[in-house]
Amino acid sequence: MPDVLFIPSDHGGGMGHVSRCLYLGRVLRSRGNKVGIVLEPGHFSAGVRAGLETYLLDTRKERWIRYQWRPPFRPVVKLKTRLWKTPVFVEFSSLAYQVPRDGYVSEKIVRYRFKILSQIVAAFRPHVLVGDTHFLTRLLGLKFSIPVVQITRSAGFPVQPQLIWWKAVPRELIEPDAVAPFRPLLQQAALQGIRRAEDLLRGNRYLIPSIPEIEPVHDVAGTTCFCGPLASVPEEAMPDLFPGSPPGPRIYVSIGGGAGRSGEKQFFHLVIEAFAGSPFRVLVSTGKRVSAKHFHNVAANVRFREWVNGPAAVAQSDLVIFHGGYGTFMEALLAAKPTLVVPSHTEQEGNGRRLETLRLGKTLLLHSPPLKPLVFQWPYGRYQMLGGFHFALKPAQLREAAEEMLETVDRASLDAIQQKLKKTRQSFDIEKALAF
Repeated sequence: MPDVLFIPSDHGGGMGHVSRCLYLGRVLRSRGNKVGIVLEPGHFSAGVRAGLETYLLDTRKERWIRYQWRPPFRPVVKLKTRLWKTPVFVEFSSLAYQVPRDGYVSEKIVRYRFKILSQIVAAFRPHVLVGDTHFLTRLLGLKFSIPVVQITRSAGFPVQPQLIWWKAVPRELIEPDAVAPFRPLLQQAALQGIRRAEDLLRGNRYLIPSIPEIEPVHDVAGTTCFCGPLASVPEEAMPDLFPGSPPGPRIYVSIGGGAGRSGEKQFFHLVIEAFAGSPFRVLVSTGKRVSAKHFHNVAANVRFREWVNGPAAVAQSDLVIFHGGYGTFMEALLAAKPTLVVPSHTEQEGNGRRLETLRLGKTLLLHSPPLKPLVFQWPYGRYQMLGGFHFALKPAQLREAAEEMLETVDRASLDAIQQKLKKTRQSFDIEKALAF
């Protein structure tokens, strides 16, 4: 059985990439494999709790090594557009935008992270590296002559990435030169043909944590494997998270940990206005982004908590309203629950649009057009995203959408997707997928 080292992307605040790797890591550990994972300070304790050999990539130290002798002396990402408030929605077109967001702002930073990761790989001595949207995994595999398995989805599938698939890509979007900080390492590795951020995420094999209906990617010379959802489900009976009366439909609301949305309080007040005094029982998780104390006793049928057991809340609900992140996305499908997606950025909207296409959910936008350019400057030039600033969603729209979703959802399709997800996960042979 191979020794496996997981290297997930650990930026952005959310748990999507990390949770997938932790899930697989626990499965492998239960079968006797030696399993390690590389995490940054924000999620390091999650790896320890999972019982995996957890290594720290301490990016906090980069503040001391960021300075360099040539301009820019302190490379950073600067927002050049003057803002009067933070956007409630941000649009981008590819994983290229993730490179500056993840702090790869200079060749020096890239070399520093690569050095630390190389030391971890040399110490752990894995037979296989498993990456999840981490831009250095492929280069580590080449350096140590170790096969690389990449966990990926259609939005960033290296062979044919398509983050915006439901409409034309806006011409106003200008992508950053995401490959630039990696060029010295690429030249050192004699790795050619790297033109996009997604090219850095190629591997010897690809794991798609879903099924073709949800992630429509094509097999590439037998290297692509659909493994089903890498998400947990409640394994034991949980206490009732929706106690009290009235005994109406139950709604679970979650904005997730990595949304980065502004106007959270406004959104939560919107939820209160939409459902207060209605037959619905509503449980809201603030994700510790806003103190739940602000909303205590505001409405008898709308309860706020800073944290809840997400899979359990989804399982006990009749409808899930969430931001569109992978974790809740898969939890809802595994529990066969209809959804309303209220996204704060493009990738989340893509998940909502997919659910909408499959008649399993509906997408509600917080903002109204037009989107305005957001210009950024970093050491490799300027790039541009788009932002939506006007909070336009109304309480009546949210409540009407909830009522419509509960009345019209295609239950047969929900059940069929649920069963295929479970069957795909059960039939997935992880040892075969990691065998080289």
